[in-house]
Amino acid sequence: MQGWPILYMLDGNAVFDFLTAEHLAQAPGLVIVGVGYDTDRQFARELRTQDFTAPDGPGDGLRPDPVHPGRTAGGAAIFHDLLTGPLRAAAEDGLAVDPARRTLWGHSFGGLFALYALLARPGGFARYASISPSIWWDEALIRRVAAAAAPASLPLLVALGDREKRSGSDGPPPDGPAPATMQFVADLAQHPGHRAQLHVLREHVHIQTLAGSFPLAFQFAEAD
Repeated sequence: MQGWPILYMLDGNAVFDFLTAEHLAQAPGLVIVGVGYDTDRQFARELRTQDFTAPDGPGDGLRPDPVHPGRTAGGAAIFHDLLTGPLRAAAEDGLAVDPARRTLWGHSFGGLFALYALLARPGGFARYASISPSIWWDEALIRRVAAAAAPASLPLLVALGDREKRSGSDGPPPDGPAPATMQFVADLAQHPGHRAQLHVLREHVHIQTLAGSFPLAFQFAEAD
C-alpha cells in the first residue's frame, strides 16, 4: 500500500457536527481531517470569508469584502500556504499518506476556495471537491482565476442542490440547481483538463448539501 487516502474538509466545526458513524462506516480506509476554527459555532463567518475568498490579483492581499460590509476578504492565498504548510505537517505527522489521494473538500465559501485552490494553486492537492460553491461572491473574479489557469488534469467533484437559495433572499426555493454554478462548470470544461464530475442533489437546500455530499466525496477521495 502506498499510504492512506486523506480528505481535508474545510469548515471542520460544521462537518463534525453532521458526520455520523454511518458516514464513517462508508469509508473505513479514509483519513478525515477537519479544518475548523476556535469557536463553538458551526461557521466562523467572518474568518471563513477572509480565508476562503480569492485575492483580487496575484500580488494582492487582504481587502474589504465587497459583499459583506465590515468583513475582510481576499486571504485565500495566505490560507492556502497555511493549509498546505504547517497545518498539513501537523495533520500528517506520523501518517503514511498517499499523495495521489490527498483531497480538499469545501462547502459554500469553502467550495469557492476549493475551486480557487484547483485553478490558482493546483499543486496543493491531488483531488478537489467543491460543494455548492459560492460562485455569486465576485463571480467575475473566480472567472478571471479560471481564465488564467494552466492546463490540468486533476480530478474535480462538484455537487449542488436543486433547491438552494442565498440566505436572506426572498421567495420560495428555486426548482433547479444554481444557473451560475452550472454555467461555470460548463465553461470550465472548455479549459484543457478542467472537467468536473457534476452531481445535482435532489430536494437539497443549501445546508443539506454539506452532509448530502459526504457519500460522493468519500468515494471520490478513496478511489484508486
